[in-house]
Formats: sequence, structure tokens, C-alpha cells
Amino acid sequence: TSMNPYTTSGTSDYVFISNLVEGLVETDRYGRPVPCIAESWEHNDDYSVWTFKLKDNIYWVDSSGAPTEYKVTADDFVSGMRYVSEPNHSASSFSTIRGVINGLYDYYYRLVDIDDGEETTITRPDAEAMFDEEVGVKALDELTVEYTLDGSYPYFLSYAQLDLLLPVKQEFLDKVGEEYGLTKENMLYNGGYYISSWTLDKEVVFTKNEHYWDKDNLTLDKLSWEFVSDGISSLELFKRGDITSTSLSSEEVASVRGSEWEKYVYLSEKTVTTYWYSFNFATKNPEMAAAVQNENFRKAIFTAIDGVTLSAIWEPEDPEFFCRWTLLPENCMFDNNGKDYTDYPALANYKGINPFSEADAKAYMKKAVAELCEADGVTLKGVSPGKVDMLPVAEFNADGKLPIDIVYSSGSSESEMKKATLVKQMLETYIGTEYVNVILAYSSSSFSADVYDLGNWDLVDDSYGFRYADPSANLNRCTSDYDISYSTYNIPEFDAMVEKADGIYDINKRYEAYSKAEAWLLDHAYLKPYMSGGGSYNMTRIVPYTEPGGYFGLGRYKMKGALIRETPITLEEFNALTEQYNSEKAAL
Repeated sequence: TSMNPYTTSGTSDYVFISNLVEGLVETDRYGRPVPCIAESWEHNDDYSVWTFKLKDNIYWVDSSGAPTEYKVTADDFVSGMRYVSEPNHSASSFSTIRGVINGLYDYYYRLVDIDDGEETTITRPDAEAMFDEEVGVKALDELTVEYTLDGSYPYFLSYAQLDLLLPVKQEFLDKVGEEYGLTKENMLYNGGYYISSWTLDKEVVFTKNEHYWDKDNLTLDKLSWEFVSDGISSLELFKRGDITSTSLSSEEVASVRGSEWEKYVYLSEKTVTTYWYSFNFATKNPEMAAAVQNENFRKAIFTAIDGVTLSAIWEPEDPEFFCRWTLLPENCMFDNNGKDYTDYPALANYKGINPFSEADAKAYMKKAVAELCEADGVTLKGVSPGKVDMLPVAEFNADGKLPIDIVYSSGSSESEMKKATLVKQMLETYIGTEYVNVILAYSSSSFSADVYDLGNWDLVDDSYGFRYADPSANLNRCTSDYDISYSTYNIPEFDAMVEKADGIYDINKRYEAYSKAEAWLLDHAYLKPYMSGGGSYNMTRIVPYTEPGGYFGLGRYKMKGALIRETPITLEEFNALTEQYNSEKAAL
């Protein structure tokens, strides 16, 4: 219902917006940042001030494709930041940048406090007038925009690709007001395409912008999307040639096995999201509260969980495809020499190496028992028996003796319950029921409310996105004070390593320091990564790797350069193109 680029909320929105409105930076086929509206950029020595020089003579076009009087200028990027900093505009994922741009956090929440009646010493108009002085985005001249950041950000180019940093023409915005983005006429376009036709809940058509700065690399004259009723499957539409790509459910994959369409099914690439297990160091369960402090116990638990078996819940034919044994993703962070962050020596024992081992699990638990138990080998040191209240998900009596009760909290979907059952079987089989007793606790409503908010868990897994191309994106969120996993651990050694790494601006040395910090966290078994996100069965007529690549920002959703053919891509062709692409990327 809206094409407002600042309120996007899903993949389809990003596909639309990325082809209509462009920002400072985009990505090439290999995911490398390259100039877009900006022709060049520079930064100060500590990466806290970034200055972008814009291309000249780029004009916004309207919904007929005609150039307007409005030139794309540095002021448009300032206006875009002003727009997203207005709480009433509800910019999507504003939290991603609120602490990055200097002064933005204070400016935004001052407006929130005024609206809530908590700030009465200043009027809203006076507060709004402080934007230019307070927020760290400035138009130095017509074609130069400067961002002053709230710290050092060597990886700011990842942020420069976000929808939150897109430009908008203030004069046009003032004319259309709250109707901005609701019709094709109430938008301006500086991207490769403009909306030439838009019928709500039926069809939207994009037409090539003949005044686009990089028109020669637009391979498609029109892009069109139809809104399809639930009664028609996308697979059927693909077979009829009505759509260029489709994803397939497991049932649909099964339905094409043995048919002429089977050869076109391929498995898409993994995403940068990682699933990992974590412990609750502030658990209400006295047995686990004692055990979790023991490193050998933690290692026993983590080496007994077989990630390949868990991955098979979603991908039974090639379960290892989804497995990831590092916290941070591969193929998305490269140093000045093109070396992948996950290839740094500190992570050599984890990348591509499954830590599952029944023998190791038993050996670690034997050591843990010797350290945790009294001389009788059964009674846990310092643990008093008592009732454990983890309602609404669990309630039980802890006797303070082996086996150690472990509350595994899970959602109640079919796949989550299957995963929980498998982990229970793994722990009790590979470690032994004489040592551990896994209590399955299911949340039937809100997992956050039933489990995280109340501390009703001992062991849990979750997925963690990766928002920009720097190790700090997630490792800084694993520190004792941030604690993204709600573990309530206290690990000053790791905290100090992260603090040191975050103060290093040379990318190679920064990656080296961060990889050592990540390895420390894994070596001491505080977190256990086991699977990546993404990956789905697909069919497509779009030639793979002809579009912009990468994992961050809007560039990866663009259709610039895309090649489409009449016949679908076969699995054999996809594998060959993937091998060729990876070879080209490795040679960069």
C-alpha cells in the first residue's frame, strides 16, 4: 500500500525501493561497495567523519519518466535523515542508525519525550530547529555531504547502503505531505526505474529511467509484479512462464521429483543469520546454576549437540549445507587483502569443522562431575534441593544430585518441538541419563514473554542477524553488558578483547583481534553456533550472479545487470555458474 522508502518492512519492499530510489553507495556483482549517487568518499584518520562527493547533474524524475526541476543534491541526504529522525514517521529499523550518527539519538528521543509530555522545557518547533546544529549530517556544498559519527566506524559504507540513508527532495515532500509514497505521482525517482503503472492489490509496473546515470547497465526495460490470489501457487505460475522465479516448499519439491521440472530445482545460498545455543547463567534452577559455571560441563553439552542432525529438519538431503560453526558468517567480510574474516587463524578450529563428538562429550562430563560433585560423586556441591518455578513453561523439584536437570525451552511449532526432542535425545544419549535430565518446556504463546522475560530457561537457541560488514555487529553485542543472548554471564576477559579490537582501525589488525575474541568465546563454550539462516529451494529464469551481490543494504535487491532467459536455469547450470563466480571472487 506504500512505496515510502523509509518504512519498508520486507524483502518485496526492498526489491521495489532499491530499483526506484538510490543512495550514496551500491554493490557490484561480488558484493563490494562501489559508487552510486556518490562518485567518491573519504574519511578522517579514526573513521568518525565520512565525506561523500556526489555526481553532478542527476535529476529526480516523475512517474512519467520526465526529469523534474529538482536536482539530486547534498541537501536531499540531509532531508532524508531529517525525515527518519521524526518519530511520527515510524522509519523502519531506526534503531540500526540511531546510535551511529552523532546527535541523532538525543534529537529523536527529545521529540519522543515532548510528544509523551515528559519534556516540557522546550517546544517541539524549537526542538526540531535544533536538527541542523545537533545531528551529524551536513551539506557542505551542493554536492558534498558529511556524516559525523558517534565513534569510529571503519565499516560505515555498510550503513551508507541502507534505506535509512536515502535522499528525499524536501520541496516535493512539503507538497505531498503524508501522501508521500502512497501513489506513483506522490514519489520522485532517482534510481534505474520509475513507477509507470500501479493498481493497488493488482499490479505494479516499473519502466526504465532513460535519464538514469548508469542507464547502459540496465538490461531490462520493464519490471512488473502481479498480486496473486492464494488459490494460485507460484509454482504453477512459474511453469506457465508468468513469473521469472519462485521458491518451493518441501511439498512442492517432492511434487516435481521425477518430472521434467526436477532438473530446475536448486538450493539458494545461505544468509548471514546464524543460529546458536546459549546458557542462562542466572537460572532459577539451582542445579544448572552450579553446573553452568563449569567450563567442562558447558563443553560437554555443546559437543553432544549434533548440528548436522538438527539442520536435517529443514534440509534432509544435504543437511551440512546449512551448518555454520562460527558465530560470524563467512563470505561477507574481507580484509584489505581480500581475506575472509572467518579464515583468520584464530578460527581455524571452527570454520567448517563440526565440534560434535560423543567421545569428547563423555570425557568433558567426566571432568565436570569430578569438579562439581562431592566425594560421593553424586551430590552437587553447594546446591540445596527445592522446588523450581518456571511457570508457565515448567515446574519441578530439584534434588541437588545427579543427573543435572536442564530446562530446554522452545517454541511450540512442529519444527521447534522436533528440534527440542532431538536435543534431549542427544544430551541424554551422548552424555548419559546418569548425568543429565533434559526437561522440555514449551511456550504456547509469546516466547519472549514466557521464557526470556521471566528467565524460564537453562538452554535455548535463537537466530541472530548480522546488520553490517564488521565483526562488531555481533561480537560487541555478546559482551557482558550488552548480552544479546540474555545469558547474564560475566566474562571480563572477552569484554576486554572486544574493547581492544573495537579500537583498532586497520582492517587486517582489527579482524585479527576480533577473530581471537570470537575464538575465546567458542573455546570456553559460552555460545554454540550450529546453523545458518536462509537457503531455500528455488527455480529461476534469472541468470545467477548477473545482479548486484552482497549481504547488506539495498544494492543486493537491484535488477541492474540482470539477465533473464526463456528457459529456466538447470541445477547443473546453477552449480557451474556458482563455481565460476566463486573462482572469480577469489581472484579479486
